[in-house]
Amino acid sequence: MHVEIRSDRMDPRDENQHLFSLPTTVAEGHHPKQRCGSPSISGERFVFSITDAHKWLLPGNMYNFVNQYRSSVQTAVQVISATLAAIEVFALCRLINLATRVHLKRAPVSLNMLSFWSALSTSTANWSLPFWMIVVTLLVGNLHTALTAVWTGALTPVNTLSTQNTTIQLPHWSNNSLVKEYPSQIDQTGPSARNIKGYFTYSVGLGLLGSLLGSANSASSTDSSIRNHNKLDNTRYNFHGRSYGAGSSAGLTDQSVHNIPHAINYTYSEMALAPSVSCIYNSSSEYAIVQQSEDNVYAAYGYLPDSASREWSDYVGFGADAIVAVAVSHSPTTWSTMRYLAIAAGRYYKNLDMIQCAVSFTTTRFNVSVNISERNITIHNMTVSGHSENSIPDIDPHGNITHVVMRQLALISADQTNFYRSTVGDVFNASIGDYRTSVTNNATTERSISDSQIALKGVENAVISLVDDILVAYASAQLMVSGLTASAPALVHAEAIRVGSRAYIIVISVITIVIVILVAVEAVRMRGWRALPAFDYTDTRMLVVATSRGGNGIAEHVDREGDPDWGCVPILWSGWALHDHGSISVGTLRKEPEALFPVI
Repeated sequence: MHVEIRSDRMDPRDENQHLFSLPTTVAEGHHPKQRCGSPSISGERFVFSITDAHKWLLPGNMYNFVNQYRSSVQTAVQVISATLAAIEVFALCRLINLATRVHLKRAPVSLNMLSFWSALSTSTANWSLPFWMIVVTLLVGNLHTALTAVWTGALTPVNTLSTQNTTIQLPHWSNNSLVKEYPSQIDQTGPSARNIKGYFTYSVGLGLLGSLLGSANSASSTDSSIRNHNKLDNTRYNFHGRSYGAGSSAGLTDQSVHNIPHAINYTYSEMALAPSVSCIYNSSSEYAIVQQSEDNVYAAYGYLPDSASREWSDYVGFGADAIVAVAVSHSPTTWSTMRYLAIAAGRYYKNLDMIQCAVSFTTTRFNVSVNISERNITIHNMTVSGHSENSIPDIDPHGNITHVVMRQLALISADQTNFYRSTVGDVFNASIGDYRTSVTNNATTERSISDSQIALKGVENAVISLVDDILVAYASAQLMVSGLTASAPALVHAEAIRVGSRAYIIVISVITIVIVILVAVEAVRMRGWRALPAFDYTDTRMLVVATSRGGNGIAEHVDREGDPDWGCVPILWSGWALHDHGSISVGTLRKEPEALFPVI
């Protein structure tokens, strides 16, 4: 039986593929007509801003390339960043040059100011200028270094996580006919399967006996930390904390997750029978060990709170001292979600005698988080406080799974008692001993806790471990033996590569936008640069020729004013025809055809 649950959400893998096939051109628009090399800024930076906002990722093959050739990629990023920074610095310098050339035609400026403009236009420092001008030229001269650093931050490939959707197979419980108590005789056990992923069987208590007891042996931590324990198969996964019977799919039927390149973890929702255990000493317990007429044969029999008839099991030993008998009602009065467990023990395990535990099973929705790289499974209860459990469908409405799971504990106990020791009793005592160590070493724990309370808690932990693992084992059998699965959505996080960091992308985007706005404003203010003179003061050839055309007025002004460094000499460019290169002369007077008048 296969039930498929489909998700209507788009697979981000497809989305990423579409994103990187889209053209990255900038929409066409009306740009001012530019002359004489006026600056032009492309829209490439805006593409980066959009990709950052939408978390676009590089294709999967780029992840391997970037990580394999990290130093070469970083070198390429440095070269590209330096080039882009140079383009922006050139645009700014060119903008300064164009704006000041227009201003030089309209009003006189000092030679210091002209030298200052020239330094800004060429992004160089002039140490003969006044102090404040030197500071400004130094800032502009080092602007390329700063922009390169920002571009590097905006272009450097960085590791990130992509979120993708897929489906995995969970155990389906609508058909649990194979979950039953099988006879322990040879060839009469439940269906089983063995493959590279492990051994899976419906005779859990016998087929996985060693693994179950080995896991329960560490049921209590010695330092009050969260317990880590292995998943009972060959997938090498382990549970961080309790399993609650969930998480069986990890490593077994989650191939779709492993097909996603560089997947590191995934989460999904699963319903499971969450067991809770509470144990007490019942001095009036009717379950006890009695010697039979046969030598070395002892019977443990009596009634449990939910027994419809007397429970009976035979044990062997040189005496009753080494026997630990665990009873679970074979024919309960009601097949409910509450079941009872009783322990009768000999003298070697006296602290376990007359312990009775109530085990409750509740269908609960869990969030299962699987860390693929660390082979770790963490289960979280998704039940919200005040939320009615009636809204969650019961996966065991007739109590069949609950009954069979609990009966495995009685089968394990009967199978693991020999003439000398009880393995189950040793497991219980190991859990009790570890819990006692935890209490002793934990300064925050109430030291007045009694030995009987420690023993009950240790037994509770061991029973929880056994029941959780048995539930997971049956769920695994549903998957691997019967193929009874249901598709469920899973959210996968995979390692990926993205370009740049958000902060740097925002900064460089703002800088580029400011440059574009400045260019546009200047272009409009200068009427599309139609007022731009042909003369360029940064061109030494033009400067010499224009000065020569201005006559010897500048030299006479210097001699007359006695300016030692010539920095305050006012000059003015004048040109009358469209292609006239004009002349440079003293700016106190301006020559026009047939007129001389002071410049205001």
